[in-house]
Amino acid sequence: MGLLKKLTQLTSQNGKMNVVKPETEVNEKLTYHDDGYDTSKACHGNAHNLQISLDTIYQKFENKCKTDYNEQERLKQPYVTEQKGKKTALLNKTEELERIENNISKVNDDIEKLNQDCRKVKIHPEEFFVDIDKRASAKFWIGISFLLPLAVYLFVFYISTSFSAFFRKFDPGISLFQGMFDPKALSKAYEGGLLELCFVLFIPFVFFALGYLIHMFQEEKGIVNKFKIAALFIITFLFDAILAYLIDEKLYNLNKTFNSEEFSISIAFQSIDFWLIIFAGFVSYIVWGLVFDFVMKEHSDRDKIKSFIREKKDAIFEKEKLLLKLRGKTQKGEDEISKIKIRISELQNIIDGCILPVMNYKALSTEYLQGWQQYISAGLRMGGDEKDTLLQECKNVYEKHIKGLELDTDTYQNKIYTKTL
Repeated sequence: MGLLKKLTQLTSQNGKMNVVKPETEVNEKLTYHDDGYDTSKACHGNAHNLQISLDTIYQKFENKCKTDYNEQERLKQPYVTEQKGKKTALLNKTEELERIENNISKVNDDIEKLNQDCRKVKIHPEEFFVDIDKRASAKFWIGISFLLPLAVYLFVFYISTSFSAFFRKFDPGISLFQGMFDPKALSKAYEGGLLELCFVLFIPFVFFALGYLIHMFQEEKGIVNKFKIAALFIITFLFDAILAYLIDEKLYNLNKTFNSEEFSISIAFQSIDFWLIIFAGFVSYIVWGLVFDFVMKEHSDRDKIKSFIREKKDAIFEKEKLLLKLRGKTQKGEDEISKIKIRISELQNIIDGCILPVMNYKALSTEYLQGWQQYISAGLRMGGDEKDTLLQECKNVYEKHIKGLELDTDTYQNKIYTKTL
């Protein structure tokens, strides 16, 4: 009963293990096996007594482990080491998160500055080295207000004059204005066939294209481009002259007498109607071209600002992508820091708690059971069947005890109490 009365404390002296006993007790070496044998002998191997003995042994084993501070320090050392590593990792992660947050703040500042530049460049373009006329926007809209009506006029003029020159039959007594402009030109051309309609409908775009080419050639320097521009003006004038000639010829033939000369170029050059038609077309076309060139120039100034803003918007887009990536890193870093803090807290609870080397107890309790069963097998006087039944009862009691302590598996070596005990 010695081990049940007092859990012995072993100390090392001269390389031998000695048992420290109370002065009133006999200096006798006891083992778990012997104690199990002696206790079994005292109670005739009763299984109920085995349960009580095992509970008592475990309680004394647990109390000894709790009060053995050196052993507790040794068992907790891996957790202390892990906690130090986690604290270092926490410090590194915190510094990394601070750097990411500083980068996020810097990127936000950059985005705000880029947005301010987009707003300010419209008012003070010279601050951003954008060389434009500050009145470009007003000039542009004024030019547009002239350009669009002129374009509509030329569109109507060339549709009507081309129809009148090539397809229309004039009635007697028709005036010059009526000869140039026919309000039903498109409907009559449609009645004349698809080709006639397409001709009169798309011929204005030929003149608009010529005007656009003139503008493009004016943007390039060089004598060759000047010759090209002159050639385009001559072509436009000749086409207008042809239209004026055909219309004036039809008007002349309606009013000529038997003695009148045949219509010719010389007669056309002397006819006021011929020059009025050219003025109504070619001169208006030149005015349209000049206004168009002016509008395009002002638009190019506006484009400088738009190009500047577009570059800044692209830069903002890239900054926002970077910001999104940094925020993702921030979230990931915060999650990692949270996990590290939780683990540090868990480790601290382990360090503040108690660790029981329960597998050591399992080995000792097994030795105790063997001593208990040895007495039943060898020292207890009863029949063989009765001994077998008692031995099985004792084994069942032991297994229930071990299972209750969750020691029926070998999945862990130590049992941890995470409370300060």
